[in-house]
Amino acid sequence: MKVNQDILEFNSLDEFIHESLKNGDTLTTPQESQMLINLTGVSINTKPRADGRYQGYVAAPDGSKQYFYGKNREEVAAKIKAYLQEVKTPKRKKQKKELPYFGEYVKKWIEIYKKPNLKPVSLAGLEYNLKPALTRFADCKIDKISTDAIQEMLLSIKGERSRDICNIYVNEIFRKAVKSGLIKFNPCDGVEIKRYSYKRKKGLTIDEQAAFLEAIENSKYKLLYSFLLSTGLRIGEALALKHSDVDYEKHTVTVSKDVVFVKGQRIEQLPKTEAANRTVPISESLCNQLSKINSELLFPYAYSTVNAATNAIAKQTGIKVSLHILRHTYSNRLEEAGIPPKVKQYLLGHTKLDVTQNVYTDTQEAYVNTYSDNIRKLF
Repeated sequence: MKVNQDILEFNSLDEFIHESLKNGDTLTTPQESQMLINLTGVSINTKPRADGRYQGYVAAPDGSKQYFYGKNREEVAAKIKAYLQEVKTPKRKKQKKELPYFGEYVKKWIEIYKKPNLKPVSLAGLEYNLKPALTRFADCKIDKISTDAIQEMLLSIKGERSRDICNIYVNEIFRKAVKSGLIKFNPCDGVEIKRYSYKRKKGLTIDEQAAFLEAIENSKYKLLYSFLLSTGLRIGEALALKHSDVDYEKHTVTVSKDVVFVKGQRIEQLPKTEAANRTVPISESLCNQLSKINSELLFPYAYSTVNAATNAIAKQTGIKVSLHILRHTYSNRLEEAGIPPKVKQYLLGHTKLDVTQNVYTDTQEAYVNTYSDNIRKLF
């Protein structure tokens, strides 16, 4: 049965009824004799029911009927009109939400969650460590990346430390996608990767330090190396220093900034932590050497060139030395000189004393031997 949709254009029940009768609509069942037939399959009672309401219906092709009730015929006709309008206008199918590609989501994640909170060097490190994941999944929909695929990607990364960092970042990305309602579960939850075991760096022994100082005698970075051994500054802190940071009367150096190099560009920034803001004593001799430097920067070098020179010295001498190991060496010398732990913590610019004592300080054999006689006397 076809329902005449012209009913939708009628302005009143009378017009609705008039047009139906003019079209010659007839009753189809004995029951319909009690109702005014306006259109084929559409009927409204001419008289109220026993309960005082008017009744109408719309018949479906399968013989079933949709009934409508109202206080008067106009109200019933309005309900029928609304119903037919709904029938006439097909319901739109809900479009499935288009999920982003992994590469698109990572770019957005970095832009709104990481970039505002990370320093340039940390941001560069994040992007570098995500390269294996982006190479593998950039063009994959974020909900189509499986646990097995992530496991295989991580196992393809050779360096244990790099693999561990990549795993941490990818896990963080998918956790955020779950919290944002993009995906239902985090595929990294099933990943099984052995955590990287941090290899603690050890400072130079007194003999190694002497050999190192001998090896740098003719190096253009000799003063910088001597400065790092005498102050324990981070290399970025040292490369940021200017004459204005040195008190040539009190023989001190004040740390208030840091320098990083991102893609060859020198970027000056605030220190690593609030604790990194500190004033460190230096010898009068070292102070005099610094005062003779003509440039505004005390050490106008790029990190890459100094690091390369340090690696060359390590290879040449066979000493395990790096710019950071010089900082550990400073901590050891302070320990051996009996400097109190809290003073050491301040001089190294550490937030936590535990880091100063358990990460940066070695109990070296030569140091222990100086106490051997006292230990023997105890027993």
